[in-house]
Amino acid sequence: MTKTVTVERARLLHLAEAALTAAGAAPRHAALSADILVEGDLMGIGTHGVLRVLLYSERLRLGGIKAGADIKVERKAPSLALVDGDDGLGPAVAMTALDAGCEMAAESGLAYVGCRNSNHLGALAPYALKACERGLVLISGTNASTTIAPWGGREARLGNNPLSIAAPRPASAGPDAPHFILDMAMSVAARGKIRKARDEGAGIPEGWAVDAAGKPTTDPVAALEGFLLPFGGHKGSGLSQAVDLLSGVLSGARFLTDISPWTDYPERPCGTGHFFLLLDPARLLGKEAYEAAVTRFCRLIRETPPADPAQPVQIPGEREQLRRAEALDKGIVLPADLLAKIEALAKGRGTPSPR
Repeated sequence: MTKTVTVERARLLHLAEAALTAAGAAPRHAALSADILVEGDLMGIGTHGVLRVLLYSERLRLGGIKAGADIKVERKAPSLALVDGDDGLGPAVAMTALDAGCEMAAESGLAYVGCRNSNHLGALAPYALKACERGLVLISGTNASTTIAPWGGREARLGNNPLSIAAPRPASAGPDAPHFILDMAMSVAARGKIRKARDEGAGIPEGWAVDAAGKPTTDPVAALEGFLLPFGGHKGSGLSQAVDLLSGVLSGARFLTDISPWTDYPERPCGTGHFFLLLDPARLLGKEAYEAAVTRFCRLIRETPPADPAQPVQIPGEREQLRRAEALDKGIVLPADLLAKIEALAKGRGTPSPR
């Protein structure tokens, strides 16, 4: 059984930021990235939490992530902007874009910000939560290196490109009222879950992936050498392509097979693209009308009679926000060996081993 430890958010933030800074990242970029990764752990998304500090630190030292990146925002129109990440830390690039988008949405009610020359940005849910806390609807996504074959194909040309759609709940709904936060990748299961199964010596359910010959497998090693299966067949395949159009093509970033896989070439910039589309619902409908509508919407979903009385119906993101509230109160549970590695990196010692 894996030994675990419980750590407070503030301490984990400090350690993650110190580890990234020790690897060469600019202090501001390290702080932005640490915040997003710790948010992932708070929400229970451990595959996209501080575990990624190991990967980011390795790639910073190898040059795949540029330590001295100069992240720039270029306004194209009142509601349009592009961010050039200069191959820097993905969460720093993405947070720069989100902040710029929120500013534009506050001015005009709507904003699209595309990112290019970026890297892995963590989970999308933390960005969605930040947008909701500012009262904004967010549609966001990112492309990734190829792990999925287009439906009907036998060669990986699509990334497992996640999409998030989020809508804020009003403060009047109470402190326990969750925001609507959908965060989903296009595969039946995320590649990070397969890596976790591999690292733990466990198998994976059938239907998650196929091996290099296209045959179903429950072996995580064979799955990582093969292809992920998209959810819904051609539907997941098509949605992955749509996310890449919005995050890669429209931003001027790399897309499809042009993205460099960090697993094979950690020393190379990935060239990942992201997008953030923000909308001010109060500007569109009026504050009171929107708040009444979204409150009723969520109530209708949550009050659906459950098939299992022990498992009430939840809106997307509710479980993650409940986990976050508990973790803020009681601390974040991590594998003890992971925390030890981050502590060593924070002191400028140790060698990252994320793969």
